[in-house]
Amino acid sequence: MLTALVVGAGALTAPSAAFALRLAPCRAEPSFSCGELRVPLDHRGAVPGTLRLAVAAQRSYPRGAGLLVALSGGPGQSSVDAAGSFAMSLDPLLRDRRLVVLDQRGTGRSGALDCPRLQRLRALDPFTPEAVAECAARIGPRRAFYRTVDTVADIEALRRAFGAQRIALMGISYGTWVAQEYARAHPRRTAALVLDSVVGPQPPDGFYLDTYRNLPRVLREQCAEGRCDGATTDPVGDLGAVAQRLRAGPLSGTAFDASGRARTASLRSEEELSFLVTAADLNPFMQARLPGALAAARAGDPAALLRLRRIAQGPRSPASELSFGLNVVTGCQDAALPYPLGAAPKTRAALASAALAAIPPSDYAPWSAEAVRSSSYVDDCLLFPATPTPAPSSGPLPSVPTLLLAGRLDVRTPLENARDLKALVPGAQLVAVPGNGHDVVDTDATGCASVALRRFAAGRAVGDPCRDQSDQVGVPPRPPVSLAAVRPAPGVSGERGRVLRAALATVEEARFSVLEALWAGVATRGGGLRGGSYGERGLTVALREYSYVPGVRLSGRLALGRGVAGTVRVRGRVSGTLRVRDSGAAAGALGGRRVRWRSGGALGSAAVARRS
Repeated sequence: MLTALVVGAGALTAPSAAFALRLAPCRAEPSFSCGELRVPLDHRGAVPGTLRLAVAAQRSYPRGAGLLVALSGGPGQSSVDAAGSFAMSLDPLLRDRRLVVLDQRGTGRSGALDCPRLQRLRALDPFTPEAVAECAARIGPRRAFYRTVDTVADIEALRRAFGAQRIALMGISYGTWVAQEYARAHPRRTAALVLDSVVGPQPPDGFYLDTYRNLPRVLREQCAEGRCDGATTDPVGDLGAVAQRLRAGPLSGTAFDASGRARTASLRSEEELSFLVTAADLNPFMQARLPGALAAARAGDPAALLRLRRIAQGPRSPASELSFGLNVVTGCQDAALPYPLGAAPKTRAALASAALAAIPPSDYAPWSAEAVRSSSYVDDCLLFPATPTPAPSSGPLPSVPTLLLAGRLDVRTPLENARDLKALVPGAQLVAVPGNGHDVVDTDATGCASVALRRFAAGRAVGDPCRDQSDQVGVPPRPPVSLAAVRPAPGVSGERGRVLRAALATVEEARFSVLEALWAGVATRGGGLRGGSYGERGLTVALREYSYVPGVRLSGRLALGRGVAGTVRVRGRVSGTLRVRDSGAAAGALGGRRVRWRSGGALGSAAVARRS
């Protein structure tokens, strides 16, 4: 069926002169041609003005190929600069399709909306109603034309510009909502849908209840079948205890910077913790750390959780990569809010409070109602200027070949969203990737998502290509609070045996830290959990008095790969030198006596090796 549709999608019509598009080789992506598509600011024609949308299309493609339009997430992410990445991830779909990407209006090279006050924020920094209102005022009345419905009209103009009868759409995260809305508005122009990290079939909930409602399931699944042994037996309870602690005020402790200096670090609020937990579904190493870090914080040792703050915070994003202005302008006009944007701010606040009070606390436990409110679009948009907002498309989704991809550990667009959507599309196929978080096609290391894409493109039943596979990185144990808490290595008695085991755990934890930072896009240098520092360059890690276990400090150089190898000097109550290889084997001398031990990897797992 899919093959027949793709052939049909390849049939072209004459492009409209009103939407003429000229393409020339892209400078940064030589396998793509780039151009600009001019579209009306207001597709209804009531308000004059035009926008130029950046477009990139593959230069080489099969004869008679249909169009595959790929859509980034956000709202606010650009796409054109990621054209090559899309081509690599979606290669199984490109045997009889031509890939086209565009920077949606208000993103990337399509007039990215830039609100400096918001753009300076990072992942854990809250948006305030005042900052959102300032951004909306800065953009002015044209903000009314940066909604999903406007992007849907742009995609229809893109289809006409290429002269295609029908198009297939692939979306990631928010891009899945855009694709759904296009398919509802233009069912006869939609050839197929591939949706990754699915926004549910209803407009995005202003309180993010889909995330809160399903987070306990994600945490329990992460720890099921003994996967959190040594870290915790109650991940949901740990989270609830730390969240409750934060209701009384900031959680503070000591963290070490890239020079090994002790600094005071804090998690400031329950809201900030909720952002941190959500951020982890984009970083498998950080997500693996969370259970042990939360359990340790619950027990009075917040060091590991505070250290994760830098990873979760991530780097600042320029508006050209992720426009926070577009994010709030689209979000406030698209989200299902408990008040109309035409209502006065005081009225909005009362309506928001009443709506939150009507939600059973079990829908967002273990969080407080205040944390749900303060972290939501409902709160962000309280002062958004009065703006008319059209209703979303009310038509059903067309019965076209549809593939849904979901990470089972995705927090922000949980698996349950994809299941809800699948029930509405006859014949839709769902692949849930065990151990994977958000954005499957770019993060799946098992290869099963690629298998699913190949089968789907061939018109075959996708089945369950992820059976008996998992992307989950092994959950590290709760960090030791003393050397006495470390069991001696077998065959090496007393304190020497504890130091040997602690040294190997420290080496593996340092590798974990580098991978975690690389995945987060932050500088690959930082402090040890209990002191010292590390720095990575060219896949070589330099340790300087690096400490994971109190009383054990390592210095030396380690080469990274699927494992880790090198020589480290051990200092503390027992000192010496160890040669390390394969993440779990060491030989050398401690306390003046020879030692040798193979542990099997203190924090290792097959997923760590794949993702390395």
